[in-house]
Formats: sequence, structure tokens, C-alpha cells
Amino acid sequence: MRQDASVTILGARGSIPVSGEEFLRFGGATTCILIRLAGQAVVLDAGTGLLALPEFLKDEESRISLLLSHPHADHLLGLPLCPLLSRPGFRFDIYAARRGGFGVEEQVRSLMSPPLWPIGPERLPAPPVFYDLPPRLELGSITVDCMEGIHPGGVSLFRLTGGGRRVVFATDCTLTDDLIPTLTEFARDCDLLLCDGQYSDAEWPSRAGFGHSTWTAAARLGRDCGAKQIRVIHHDPSHTDSLLNAAEEELRQIHPNCAFAHVKEEVLL
Repeated sequence: MRQDASVTILGARGSIPVSGEEFLRFGGATTCILIRLAGQAVVLDAGTGLLALPEFLKDEESRISLLLSHPHADHLLGLPLCPLLSRPGFRFDIYAARRGGFGVEEQVRSLMSPPLWPIGPERLPAPPVFYDLPPRLELGSITVDCMEGIHPGGVSLFRLTGGGRRVVFATDCTLTDDLIPTLTEFARDCDLLLCDGQYSDAEWPSRAGFGHSTWTAAARLGRDCGAKQIRVIHHDPSHTDSLLNAAEEELRQIHPNCAFAHVKEEVLL
């Protein structure tokens, strides 16, 4: 049974979607997270995991807030074919910070318009409504606080609080020495930390400028901020189930409740 305080992983892959027998447990869909707090649903990012969202919505849920961390393609690819946009009476309220001088509607239109896509959002049966993202946002019973992370082009990190529970979402972020103290306080004592950990320590020297972090850095952040649970997200497209399964012991040595997020996992808070 779905709970009022839960997080469902609809997609946790980074960079590009992948498929095949080697990617069944952790999944090949790119980043999309369903948060339920205080009886309300909020979706984070619109990767290809968004295509599975209808399976997890309640019958009466016809209006959902969608928060975008940033407009890189792997975090938007689920929108053009999301079946909910073809459902009359449904509505996405889409929030994102301005990036490169573009507001959220312009960011989405850069993907969902010719020549990259045949139609714009306004021609959909259920066109979304767009809003600039403020530093703090009240979505009914959920409060969303935002801070800026470190990623090429920028990225918004989110803290969602509601019903006495707190979830922090820090995807596509390099955990630098300068950022870690601020982010540690931002995430202090959260019930769940969802944190980018795309690379192993061995991979890091050749990927340090890519705008991501290592899974050990994500685990240490969760330990140091006092997170009750940690899920490492944004798995590299080359990282198979067997590789991530083998690496989970490395995470547990840092924090006993740290694991790699796997597709359609429901984390109870």
C-alpha cells in the first residue's frame, strides 16, 4: 500500500537512458522522483522515469507540481511523451529557476518544439502551466526550499518538508569543499537524502569536471548531515546491476542505511 510519507524512484539513471538485462534492478530510466508528504504528491525532474508516473498516481490526483532541477536533456526527456499530457483535465504545474537567461517555459520549449519535437506544449490536450522557482515555495502542505548546487549551467537542490518529514534532493552536483558545509546544514537531520553519486573513487580523477560526484562522497554527506536514509542517484550509464550491487558494501561501511536507488523502489519515511 502506498504511504503518505514515501519516496518512489521512477528513474535514477544519469546522462542517457539505457536498457538491457544488465540494467534491470537499478533501471535504465533517467531521473524522476515521486515524493509523498502529508498526503500530497510532488514530482522532481522529468527524465524518462516520468513515463511511469501514471502507474503511481491516485485516481483523484489530477494536478501535480513538477520541480525541475535544471534543463539538461536527461532530466527533461520524459516530458514529450508523458501520457498525462494527453489526459484532458490533468495539469502539471512546472517550476524551475531561470537558466542562461531562459525561464522555465523557454527551457521546456527548447526541447518540445520544432525542429526537435513536432508540437509545442500549448497544442497538448493537457498543456502544463509554468512558474519561475522562488527560493521558498509553499505547495499546499509541503514547503520547498531551494539552494544552488555546482553543475555546468547551474542546478537547483531541493529540500521538501511536510507532515514532520524532510527529503533533500541533490542531483547533478559536485560536492566541493566550499559547498559541503552549506549543503550539510541544508540537509541537516533529513529523513532521506537523494544525492548524486555517479562515479566511483577510481573513476573520479578523469571525470572531476563533469558536474557530478562520487558515491562515497554522497554517503559521507549523508552521514555528516545526520540523514536517516540515503539513496545514491544518477547512476552512470555504463554501471551495470552487478557493478552497483558489488559497490553497495562500500556505501554501508560509511552509513548503514545508504544504498543505490533502484527503479520503482518505494522508500518509506
